[in-house]
Amino acid sequence: MKNNEKKMEEIDTVSLEKKARSYNDKEEYLKAVEIYHSLLGAQSKTIDLVVAKAQALRNQHRLHEAVYLLELSVQIGVFNSKVLHVLAAFYRDKKCWRKAERCIWDIIKTDQEYAGLIGFASFAADVLRKQGYVNTAHSFIKSSIFLTSSQGKNIPLTAFAIQKELEYEITSEYSIEVSYRFYDAVYESSDKYASNSDNSIYVPAWDEVLQYFQDNDVLSVVDIGCGPGQFAEYAIKRLPDLRYTGFDYSSVAISQAKNRTKGVEFIEGNAFSSSLLTKNAADVYILLEVLEHIEKDLDLLGSMPSRASVVFSVPNFDSFGHVRFFLDEDEVYDRYNHLFSKLEVKSVILKGYSTIYLAFGKLK
Repeated sequence: MKNNEKKMEEIDTVSLEKKARSYNDKEEYLKAVEIYHSLLGAQSKTIDLVVAKAQALRNQHRLHEAVYLLELSVQIGVFNSKVLHVLAAFYRDKKCWRKAERCIWDIIKTDQEYAGLIGFASFAADVLRKQGYVNTAHSFIKSSIFLTSSQGKNIPLTAFAIQKELEYEITSEYSIEVSYRFYDAVYESSDKYASNSDNSIYVPAWDEVLQYFQDNDVLSVVDIGCGPGQFAEYAIKRLPDLRYTGFDYSSVAISQAKNRTKGVEFIEGNAFSSSLLTKNAADVYILLEVLEHIEKDLDLLGSMPSRASVVFSVPNFDSFGHVRFFLDEDEVYDRYNHLFSKLEVKSVILKGYSTIYLAFGKLK
């Protein structure tokens, strides 16, 4: 049966190609273009290869080439909703928010089936929220969760966390910075954050931080935004004499951190009002994957003790909880350098395109 269908498709394709050539011969070019456009759009294998090549280019940090390839694919008609989704994600990676939004709306308007997929809905809800469409984002993720559930498919925990956060934002004053509710929901049941720290994607960056501790005889650390304690576990395994204090505003994260690593101190609270930031409480303050989540990141660093040694990291990729991300080392340096007497920024590639910018400095 499948062979017969394939033969029929081949016959239809040949017939359409002949018709297009006939239109060309008659100089009816508009009709010819329409047929070629439909033929190109029907080449699903070609479309999948275009997407795969674009993703490979991105993972080589050749994002501009990846975007150009997908734009060209759309221009000549070799595209579907998947291409538009990937292109929207790449526009987001370049901080071209309006272009990303336009691709999202095109999918929603033309392909309800794809728009209902939970992966796309989670991505779209993030972009739309950051563009100020909080109610729309909430309706969209809620509908997708209902549809996915009715089909008996698994729903990622992050989708429920996104829905919960958007429900809160609808009834309160909107802020681009998400609340502790989102992180509580993510940490509560996430396999990613429950996994052994040795398996974390962030290990390459953590190794750089621990090397800094050893090179600079660091004996004590305050970890602001410690999360569920994965870095603490990783560090104490390798530097058991390190005096470590972890700090986070998520009660779920602190509870998990205490269960994960014994013999170190974990504190729940708000970094902006903590006494730990009013004096030099440790040799080094660290903020690993924290500042991108905070709207007043400059105020937080500015409230820390003068001449305090600080290590922080920020990403080159976006996520639902991110207020910002950075395209290169220069962007990181330009945002934070004025707060430091000396600041060094270096790139640490995690996997594929995902990169962490690791910074070491002493506050003024």
